[in-house]
Amino acid sequence: MPAVKTVRKKSTTKQSSATSSKKTNPIKSKSTQTAGNHRAQAVQSVLNQYRNQKNVGVVYTDLKTGKTATINGDRMFYAASVAKLPVVAYVQHAIVTGKISWTTKFTYADAANALPNAMISGGTGTLQNENHQGKSYTVMDLTQRAIEQSDNQASNQLLYHVAHANEQDFKQYLQSTIGSKTYSKTMNAMQVNRVIIAVWQQKQKASTWLEQTNWKHDKIGTLPVTVAHKIGINGAANNDTAIVVSRHQFALTIMTDGWSDAQIAKLAQQIYAVAK
Repeated sequence: MPAVKTVRKKSTTKQSSATSSKKTNPIKSKSTQTAGNHRAQAVQSVLNQYRNQKNVGVVYTDLKTGKTATINGDRMFYAASVAKLPVVAYVQHAIVTGKISWTTKFTYADAANALPNAMISGGTGTLQNENHQGKSYTVMDLTQRAIEQSDNQASNQLLYHVAHANEQDFKQYLQSTIGSKTYSKTMNAMQVNRVIIAVWQQKQKASTWLEQTNWKHDKIGTLPVTVAHKIGINGAANNDTAIVVSRHQFALTIMTDGWSDAQIAKLAQQIYAVAK
């Protein structure tokens, strides 16, 4: 009988300890959520100052809590080179799932530049200046150029050889990531914010390349912390989407029609001041 009491006593002690542990986690979680709510509300207060401006769409997401703030988040904008990100995200998805690897090689295809929603074959990037006919390029080389140089032709090769070659899987990936099966250079801030978060959370090479683009100190990149971002410019379209690596990491997308770099930077700094 004493042996039975001893067993019961130990069992009770363990159960009590486990119960105590379970009680502390929700408290910490609630505290984190509350702080996240406060930051999102503060960001929303900043954004509300721009509520009457129709030529800007902004989405902020706290990466720890998922709390968001937005204005015109579902308004469609011409994304320009920001539209390279869904392709990059799918390329990394294809790597993670074993369809391809970073060292997979593809022969340059002229047909890539004629795909619907392909980037113009000129513009930025070094691939256009090379004698690339019949030459093969690794997925790593093409992806790095597409991000760091915003190389249009490199992005087109990835769209052709990876996304278009696995069209149904690409559509399913887009649906699960941005809520649409259609790849388009017209996107809203909510879709763009989701896709840069997806790229970041894949924890692949693109995250580092986004920190060292040729425009790393422009727009959202003017913030005094590490910023992994992708800009897109074409005519009046002036966009930036970023992961801001501050104490409280957050994703920020600013899509505009007619804004200057300085205007985007000012808004980013206002948001950072209350969200960092």
